[in-house]
Amino acid sequence: MKKVLSSLMVIGIFSLAQAAFAQIGYVDYSYISKNYPLAQKYSQTLKNKSQSIRTYAKQKDDQVAKAKTAAEKEKIRKEGISQVQLKQKEYSSLRTRYENELNSKVQAAAEKVRVQKKLDAIIKADARVTGGVDCTSAVLTVLKQQP
Repeated sequence: MKKVLSSLMVIGIFSLAQAAFAQIGYVDYSYISKNYPLAQKYSQTLKNKSQSIRTYAKQKDDQVAKAKTAAEKEKIRKEGISQVQLKQKEYSSLRTRYENELNSKVQAAAEKVRVQKKLDAIIKADARVTGGVDCTSAVLTVLKQQP
């Protein structure tokens, strides 16, 4: 019984020692989103879509203000609300698709960097308290090399 306990203790000590020397990297997602051309393109596309929704809503408000009868105003208002809701759903769907695509690309690039730098893990910079290896520029380089 003492041998079993001794063996378990030795295994536990080695496990703790190995965990103490784990190499962790981190990636700053906000830096990536500001400097990765595809993320910039997606951000601009979403900004344009958002602006077009606001412009459409303003146009409908103007039409309502110019309408002569209450029935005409109500018809324009209902049509406007319906179209704005549809456009907002499209925007939301597109935003989700872009976010998922970018996250997949960043994760794949981070995995390549993790293997190259022989790290145990790479986490988001927001999750890091202190220490770690900054892999942001290496991940961005890998992202820019991908088609």
